Amino acid sequence: MAKYEIQTQFIYGWENVWTINGELEYFDSFEDALLTLDDFMDEMAQAHFNGEIEDMYDRNDYRIVEVK
Repeated sequence: MAKYEIQTQFIYGWENVWTINGELEYFDSFEDALLTLDDFMDEMAQAHFNGEIEDMYDRNDYRIVEVK
């Protein structure tokens, strides 16, 4: 069964830095990963709107990939 991860783009390349309970987070489906990423982006947009963070997060800095 395939697993998926959300990767974040850094200067040196893409990396999975999403963790849960101190372990890297993996998802059972692309849709689950997408829902999590969408929720995160919504939370960050709200934080920006509330003045809690200065810059908006860029959706293009994230991708979902299948892990074999």
